[in-house]
Amino acid sequence: MARNPSESPKTAAPSEPRVKIALAWAAAAWEVVWRATWPAVTVLGAFLVIAGFDLLPDLPGWLHALILAGFAAGLVLASRPLWRLRLPDGFAARRRLERDSGIDHRPLTGLHDTQATGTTDALSRALWQRHQLLRAAQLRALRPGLPRPRNAETDRFALRGLVVIGLALAFVAAGGDWGPRLGRAVTPGLFGAAAATAPRLDLFVTPPTYTGRPPIYLTAGQVAGPSNGASGPATGPIEIPVGSALVGRVAGGDSTPSLSLAGAKTDFATIDGGSFELQAKVTAGDRLTVSQGGTVLGDWPVKILPDAPPTIAFGQKPKPTERQALRLDATATDDYGIALLTATVTLAPGAPAVLDATPLVIPLSVPGRWPREVKSTSYQDLTPHPWAGQAVDIVLTATDAAGQTAVTAPERVTLPEREFHHPVARAIIDQRRILTLQPDQAESVAETLDTLSQRPDRYYDDKVVFLALRTAARRLFFAQDALPPPVAPLRDLLWDTALRIEDGDMSLAERSLRDAQQRLADALERGANDEEIRQLTDELRRAMDRYLQAMAEQMQDKMRRGEMTETQLPPDAQVMDRKQFQDMIDRMQQLSESGAKDQARQMLSQMQNMMENMRMGAMSQEQAQAQQRAMNLMKDLQKLTNAQRQLLDQTFRQQQSQQGGEEGESGQPPPGTPEQNAQTQEALRRALGEVMRELGDMGGDIPMPLGRAERAMKQAGDALAQGNPEGAVPSQTEALDQLQQGLQGMAQQMMEGMTAQPGMAGRGQNGQNFENQDPLGRPLTNSGGTTDGDVGLPTKFDTERARAILDELRQRLNDRSRPAPERDYIERLLRQF
Repeated sequence: MARNPSESPKTAAPSEPRVKIALAWAAAAWEVVWRATWPAVTVLGAFLVIAGFDLLPDLPGWLHALILAGFAAGLVLASRPLWRLRLPDGFAARRRLERDSGIDHRPLTGLHDTQATGTTDALSRALWQRHQLLRAAQLRALRPGLPRPRNAETDRFALRGLVVIGLALAFVAAGGDWGPRLGRAVTPGLFGAAAATAPRLDLFVTPPTYTGRPPIYLTAGQVAGPSNGASGPATGPIEIPVGSALVGRVAGGDSTPSLSLAGAKTDFATIDGGSFELQAKVTAGDRLTVSQGGTVLGDWPVKILPDAPPTIAFGQKPKPTERQALRLDATATDDYGIALLTATVTLAPGAPAVLDATPLVIPLSVPGRWPREVKSTSYQDLTPHPWAGQAVDIVLTATDAAGQTAVTAPERVTLPEREFHHPVARAIIDQRRILTLQPDQAESVAETLDTLSQRPDRYYDDKVVFLALRTAARRLFFAQDALPPPVAPLRDLLWDTALRIEDGDMSLAERSLRDAQQRLADALERGANDEEIRQLTDELRRAMDRYLQAMAEQMQDKMRRGEMTETQLPPDAQVMDRKQFQDMIDRMQQLSESGAKDQARQMLSQMQNMMENMRMGAMSQEQAQAQQRAMNLMKDLQKLTNAQRQLLDQTFRQQQSQQGGEEGESGQPPPGTPEQNAQTQEALRRALGEVMRELGDMGGDIPMPLGRAERAMKQAGDALAQGNPEGAVPSQTEALDQLQQGLQGMAQQMMEGMTAQPGMAGRGQNGQNFENQDPLGRPLTNSGGTTDGDVGLPTKFDTERARAILDELRQRLNDRSRPAPERDYIERLLRQF
């Protein structure tokens, strides 16, 4: 077939695919334009990289100008392909489309062919029509291809990629300073000093560490916000804590810059490279200005945040515990954090002049690092002190991290004085008091002690007591000429001897226990490593065993001597309390090893509360019944809470099933129907009403969260009865939250209302239970709720599994491809964590 435009075929040819031809032309045109322009774009990009990093202004003017000339020449040479740029025509676009489609015989060109011969022959015309149909079929298979820049043919080392990376880094480095930097890059300083460049200002403000505030970065036109550190325009005065360290740097300029703040002007110091630096402390002022040669480089309104002194007060008046230790309760606050708490004890006026009046300074525990609020409870056994039984003034002192202090008004109390019941122990303490208050009576005291030592039958024929009394008497006899006599060592010896007679080994065990508790508390406070904590915990565990064993032996001795009957001792008291204390010690060690040092300190403090306030007592039948009823109520409320949690899970699965029309992730249909769940919800609401009624019958206050839970249950039941699980989920979630809060309030109310505990349970003088557990013996969680099941403590595996579950929930919450109701449910689950 030959091309003959003068003749037109009798059969209409199919039309050209104009859209595909246009796309092919666009791809070809882009390739031509890009190949002609990319060298110039690369040169221009390289210049922008250098300008973004602000490198040219630091060079001498002549070199700066020479580099600019070089870039200009390179840009002209790289633009040469643009001079002979020719866009493709229609024929080239058709050929491009045919080549990209990979079709033979050039179908687009064939559209313009005409039948050259045989127009009168039927067979020839049929053959021509067949040819036209084949070309039309090939037109449908045409596919325009993507542009092919083929840069690698002329840039085999991919240097253009370095330009792209450099542009990204330069954009980050320049930030909002692109305009000034570009201006400096195209204006070489040919007529000034060779090293003089446009100045660049950077200010860094670092607040004191104890404030916990992030550093502030200031530059002309921008400010790093003090709240989140993100760069942005200043919307108000910049808050700077007093005492912050300010470091300023000015690069460039031909004169020394200065900083003005609080009416004072401070010059920068010259450093290498023609730059300037200043270091200062921010103490006052409302405007910060940096100027150089009469030009203001930066000007910001500032607000200096003062560091207020701490406040401190007695939580309650100092008082003795059941075991005659002095209880000190302190409450302190500070805007940034408390660093040190102390109690200073001084003799009140009118005390015997012979006593050493040097104040006694007692450090109090400060949990964590610079806490802003501290509630400290400390127990000090001052019964061996010479001031025992004397009136003293106690002053609490709080010191913040900046060294500011606050003191309380003095509280006058009488230091606890131990009462001894054994006649020989009481006589020894009387002689000890005489030796303390009347040192000139040392000879009389020695004679009395010698006389006491000669009657060993009166102190159980204890050889240790005999030797101690004889030693004290002889030392006093031999020291008659000493002025003053050695009172202090003998006073300690007599005290230990009286304790041995009174309590046997129990006093020594109690002292060892106190020491072990204090060493562990100190280690937790200073953040000791796990190995040291483990050793101190084992030491505390052994000390607790010795103390409880000594207490049991003392009770047995008293029962043998008729001083105590078995009816006064609850059954299995020792076994119950030994396990209780050992579980608390194990839990402390687990909390410390998992990084929860604060919770471990709190549990140790609770143990000290229990130990200081232990006393024996029997429970009446009426009290036992009331406590058992309270325990049953707590069990019922806990079961009700678990049932509400399960019902919430079922309702949520039904909601997912309705929205997605699927069976859920587990592949199982949701249990029950909304109508069945509505009946279950109503049953739970009636059960809650019964618990509230019984609680009212016991004479206690019904916690308000239980009432709110009952109303939320009613709303959830109505929504489920209408077949609307989605509307029931929020109400059921609210009901579950309120049930947990009510459970916590109910446990607290019952602990405060108990008047007795079986065995040696920890109680205060007002009957308050200091244990971190509910009346059922279950430990309270960090949020105040109770755990399920028995009193078993979580193992390390349980802790790691819980952490893995939390990580998985957080990962699912951040997965935006999951349905919104599922992410809302996960968010509610994670809210308390």
